[in-house]
Amino acid sequence: MYFDSEKWVIRYFVIDTLKWLPGQKVLVSPSSFDSVDLVDNKISVLATKEQIENSPSIEEHQPLSRQKETELHSYYGWAPYWIGSGLWGMSNVPSIAEQQRELQNDREPDDETDAALRSINEIKGQITGYNVMGTDKKIGHVVDFVIDDHSWAIHSLIVDTGSWLPGRKVALATESIESIDWVSKEIITNLTSNDVEKNSSTNDSISELDGIPIDRFK
Repeated sequence: MYFDSEKWVIRYFVIDTLKWLPGQKVLVSPSSFDSVDLVDNKISVLATKEQIENSPSIEEHQPLSRQKETELHSYYGWAPYWIGSGLWGMSNVPSIAEQQRELQNDREPDDETDAALRSINEIKGQITGYNVMGTDKKIGHVVDFVIDDHSWAIHSLIVDTGSWLPGRKVALATESIESIDWVSKEIITNLTSNDVEKNSSTNDSISELDGIPIDRFK
């Protein structure tokens, strides 16, 4: 998945078409989702196989430029999420509204946001996850996320607190994140280690992330 590090929302899913289109991976926006089946792990997409076969290619694990996004949106007819005050343009949920597509034609790509979207795999990982820094010391590293499957907003980062809270994972709200240092691979927060220790008292039973409902992290 590619995420927006400014608004903390999933913008695209990377689809591996290996079974019927060897070697090609394509991007699909939640704007094109017809339904999401969390029981059978299936997503129904409002696109044909032929459309996906001919869609613009991507370089996986590379930052996604606004120019490439504009190309994708133009090809599929997706609404431009970057126009408007909501998470998804004029709305807080993905939309393919004709009004937003018309606005896209009147707006030039913004070069300042060229590297805003990154692969979610870049900052998560049991070993390679980005370090999460508190105001006083390192809190831990990112191992997973809690995502709203309606708006596709990232609500929390799951952080392994490492040596000072052995084996414990805590959920940190994205509102506590001040910035991301892509060079040093660090996520800077406005929390102290004491803040996290207090928060961990409600999350001390988190050991397996799969299948945990979002209510556990509120």
